[in-house]
Amino acid sequence: MQKEERVLCFPRRLLEEAGVFQGLSLEIEKYFPIVTSQSQLCYLNRSEAENDKHFKQLIPYVLLISNDKILRYRRGKGGQETRLHGLYSVGVGGHIADEDHGLFSKDLGYRDAMRRELAEEVAVEQTQETAVAVINDDSTDVGQVHFGVVHVMHLSNEQVAGHRSGLVSPEFVPIKEAVKDAARYESWSRFCLENLDALLAKAAAGNPVEDTR
Repeated sequence: MQKEERVLCFPRRLLEEAGVFQGLSLEIEKYFPIVTSQSQLCYLNRSEAENDKHFKQLIPYVLLISNDKILRYRRGKGGQETRLHGLYSVGVGGHIADEDHGLFSKDLGYRDAMRRELAEEVAVEQTQETAVAVINDDSTDVGQVHFGVVHVMHLSNEQVAGHRSGLVSPEFVPIKEAVKDAARYESWSRFCLENLDALLAKAAAGNPVEDTR
């Protein structure tokens, strides 16, 4: 029998204590240290985590930018999250699984996990990224059990390729085109596109948070 995936979570009460918000928050400095605190993190079976609203699954969500274009793709049927199938997305990343032992030890941290998830989805050369925002969407069933950390990563070229069936037809599109017809995007991507100018400005200003060990 195949072992069930276990995913990284934090107690929802931490978000409630810090201040629940709806949508996207640029207060990365406030929330990032809280939701990545080693003493508060735990791994749950994914089937349990998807239905337990006492916990939030921690999800890296990386925006890939090349010049004035942003990577966009469709959520395919190969992705485990069936509630997102067919929608456009501009965020690359995924759940942090316990298959990588010691992610939050002294040797590895959140960003190591984020880069691993990114490498599973697209072929990009290692480059600098900046954590710029967090996402909480309690308006949907899927949003109630997930919490996103938004990163901006600038690439020197557009040579990327999808590695998994869950990421369909990845392509760089002009940002002006990407922001049109918001109804075609999953909610997290809509939040990012609606605030893209602020996200890019924050990325240009530098990384406001350090990795939590």
